[in-house]
Amino acid sequence: MKICGAVSLAFLFATSCLAATPDEVLAQQTALAQSLTEKHVAEAAATLEKLAADPTMMALTGWPNALYPLARAEAAAGHADKALAALCQAIDLDATPGADTVADDTAFTALKNDARFQAQVARLVQPTALWHDNPAIATPFKPVLSDAEKVAGLSQIWSEAKFNFAFFGRLPDLDWNGTYVQFLPQVLAAKTSEDYYRVLIRFTALLKDGHSRVIAPVELSDRIYAMAPVTTAPVDGKVIITDVSDPALQSKGIGPGSELTTVQGQPVRAYAAANVAPNVFGFTPQDRDAWIYGYDLLRGPIDQPLALGFTLANGRTVTATVQRQKNPGILGYFPIIGAPAEFKMLPGNVAYLQVRTMMTDDGAKVMRAHAAEINAAKGLVIDVRHNGGGSSSNAFAMLQMMADKPFKAFRYTTRDYNAAERSWGRLPGWHRAPAIDMAPDPSTHISVPVAVQTDAVTYSSAEDFVVGFKTIGRGKTIGETTAGSTGNQIQFRLPGGGFGMICAKHDTFPDGRLHQGIGLAPDVTVKPTVSDIRQGRDPVLEKAVATITAR
Repeated sequence: MKICGAVSLAFLFATSCLAATPDEVLAQQTALAQSLTEKHVAEAAATLEKLAADPTMMALTGWPNALYPLARAEAAAGHADKALAALCQAIDLDATPGADTVADDTAFTALKNDARFQAQVARLVQPTALWHDNPAIATPFKPVLSDAEKVAGLSQIWSEAKFNFAFFGRLPDLDWNGTYVQFLPQVLAAKTSEDYYRVLIRFTALLKDGHSRVIAPVELSDRIYAMAPVTTAPVDGKVIITDVSDPALQSKGIGPGSELTTVQGQPVRAYAAANVAPNVFGFTPQDRDAWIYGYDLLRGPIDQPLALGFTLANGRTVTATVQRQKNPGILGYFPIIGAPAEFKMLPGNVAYLQVRTMMTDDGAKVMRAHAAEINAAKGLVIDVRHNGGGSSSNAFAMLQMMADKPFKAFRYTTRDYNAAERSWGRLPGWHRAPAIDMAPDPSTHISVPVAVQTDAVTYSSAEDFVVGFKTIGRGKTIGETTAGSTGNQIQFRLPGGGFGMICAKHDTFPDGRLHQGIGLAPDVTVKPTVSDIRQGRDPVLEKAVATITAR
């Protein structure tokens, strides 16, 4: 039946609203109390008081949810004693938000200095604090941690993953509890904070998930994440140099397209297997290779020289010793992003938008600012290669400008933990959320053909963008299969100033098709070759432009 609005108490009990079910009446009056409009606040309080005297109402499953709105209504109406009684009962029944929310609720402004109100808020602090970073565990950096801190940090990672990690089902051989026990003596044996974090990184890497990782304190970034003056990538089964920033290396003929063959005197793949792969967090082959032979390959202590061997384009072999450099990326760990988004017109009247990150809304802003130019072009190429993600809302904003009609974005699954079910011997289940409804942008519409470029490090909300792009059917994706790693992380501080992340959400297509742990295959596969890199060609962009101009 239609829900009754803000009506008088007498009218409520004298009209057809009496035909409502108890659940409906409770929902109506709880909503009325939550609104707290000045005109009806006393009325809402009186109505809920009357309902509270009715055993039928109090027996309803939803009754505890009415207690906090009742407390707010009573407080706003100036009924301090009644407000505090309702608030106490709501806390008794675990039916309030957290301590900070209650303390800051403007409905209780008149009670802020009342010792009784402060006592009720204090009751919420301890259970709320269990789910926030705690100074007992989130200790500041120091070169050597206590044994208690070491165990606490490992335990924090183990616990967060045990209760929240979304992908244990794809790791049938990982005994997480047993692994935790195996790592306890390892963290205790760590002599320095650097040693300790190297152990935590290896432990978390066993989850093999790009959104579940440990980041060492910034004070250790020069010990763990310092970078070599060359950039590498796996290409054609080799480890190929894609950029060189050291003039001394350039003078030896080392440049884009040269092959890296040895590191510290070992064949590059043997070195990577022993020193890099155990610390890499990804699951899919393309994700792991991008980090093992790219981002992470040459990282390490800034004061430890690297002896490297190369094969040049002419077949000549050379060696060089290089010094690592400070990593200027976020937290001294992540790759350098550069400008968040850039727009330009390509020859042939094709618009090009490179979006390097979804951490900001620059992609949508730049698209909107250049909408007229884009719609006057033959088409638009959107480049999300090497986009590590950020916020899905920034990805959706671009999709909404391209959508011709309402569409559904991703859906997700996450753990649904019920402690009472555990007490009865039942395992935690899953919460499956419906697909997200999205509408076209009413102010800006991109009407021209679109192609999207992807690669193995198109990540996270950049993959959410690709899912949405495939869903709205506005064009083709060109390039390589994406990383296959998206979702939301639970982030938490660790002893010594670092922090951990555990992925708690399994995203899929709106229709339930999987892509996490797999990647999003392009409609047209194009991979740069060693020859392309040596010639400075971008075959993926060339194909994307050709796809648009061929229409």
